[in-house]
Amino acid sequence: MERVEEKAYAKLNLTLGVLYKRMDGYHALDTLMQTVSLYDRVTVAPSKTVEVHVTGAELPFENTMYKAALAYKQLSGKGAFITCEKRLPSEAGMGGGSADAAAVLRGLQRLHRMLTDREIRDIALSVGADVPFCLQGGLCRCEGVGEILTPVAGPSLQFALVKPPRGVSTKALFQSLSLPRKRVETVRCLAKLGQNDLPGAAAYMENALEAPAIDLVPEIGQIKAALLERGALAACMTGSGSTVFGLFVTEEGAQRAVTDFPEDYYTAVCHSV
Repeated sequence: MERVEEKAYAKLNLTLGVLYKRMDGYHALDTLMQTVSLYDRVTVAPSKTVEVHVTGAELPFENTMYKAALAYKQLSGKGAFITCEKRLPSEAGMGGGSADAAAVLRGLQRLHRMLTDREIRDIALSVGADVPFCLQGGLCRCEGVGEILTPVAGPSLQFALVKPPRGVSTKALFQSLSLPRKRVETVRCLAKLGQNDLPGAAAYMENALEAPAIDLVPEIGQIKAALLERGALAACMTGSGSTVFGLFVTEEGAQRAVTDFPEDYYTAVCHSV
């Protein structure tokens, strides 16, 4: 049976600004997202129905992959038999579920070529705000709820990632979020990256959700302090947490930084893709 494999790459929010709450209940964002070399492995095969099998994690029946494939089937008549090897942690701010949905859509298009780019983007946004970016990949300024994408060129970046055992619920965090938040200088960060000025860019890497997330999971602040002590140019929570990334000049520096954390912490070293 014909099948295709896709890598569902994780993302990091190098900046994340929360501007205001929209009339539809969502929050307007201005964020700089970067795909990185960590990924789930997703396989898509033709099927008359939609079926998803996952190893490495427990996901609800109507997970992001199922929703994406079902929406594709409703427009094209083509179902999917999907298998996913989960490697990315949940409630981590790394976009694992969104990346998986994007991988399913890419795989279905490789198999069938049945839908337009606009239809694929519409499905992506209907599944989740980060799915359009995960389809695009690379380095992008993302506005709106995250669906207005401006791809930009940037230098190769090295990261150390640390996540405590406790995650952060995105829904709970936004429901408790008080506005206004401190302005995050995404454009200034972009400008410094365009000049290949990593220390300059690091000075603007900030997440408006970090402080309220630390109130929920204090370990986030402890990890941030530890990465900075170990030589990170910047250390910042990604997304709605609870993963913290450290930006390093070299892979070796990132490797040294993830040693000696407790065994139940998730740690990884990765680079931009």
